[in-house]
Amino acid sequence: MDLLDNLALMGRRYEPQSLPSTGNSHYTLQDLLTTFNRQTIYELTPYVGDKAGTTVRPDEIRKMKVSLLDDGISAIHTGATEWYEVYKTPPSGDLAKVRIVAHAQSGQSLGEIRMLIGQRSFKHYFEEDPIYGEIQRRSGK
Repeated sequence: MDLLDNLALMGRRYEPQSLPSTGNSHYTLQDLLTTFNRQTIYELTPYVGDKAGTTVRPDEIRKMKVSLLDDGISAIHTGATEWYEVYKTPPSGDLAKVRIVAHAQSGQSLGEIRMLIGQRSFKHYFEEDPIYGEIQRRSGK
């Protein structure tokens, strides 16, 4: 991300998001995964309390993308998460910032995920699955 995009995103406020199908602002895990399925996550940082976890970015060399479920939800999941709130900034070019707040059934905040997202970028993906290719190479097929 270049300096101008960074400055533009810093000046934007997060706006609460709601599900287009229901208008509800309470997202389930399935709703989250569906919402961010077709977007690239360029940066993801989980927060539990006020403590930031490890920031994850895509690995362009190994073609490993950032997973919302594996790198984000699992880092803040306490087993008591019932619903999520999503906040998003208006995009600057192709990029936008997102905050996902996990809540218990009582409404208590359990953790947060902060992300930088954009439209799907094929430089972070591969045409063939590298694991399947490695299995084929090792089996001699």
